[in-house]
Amino acid sequence: MSHQLTFADSEFSTKRRQTRKEIFLSRME
Repeated sequence: MSHQLTFADSEFSTKRRQTRKEIFLSRME
């Protein structure tokens, strides 16, 4: 795994994680 993680990649991963968390929370309701 390369460590050439760009700022955009890290932000994309963060947003993806938040989105998945929101979906999980919405399914719990």
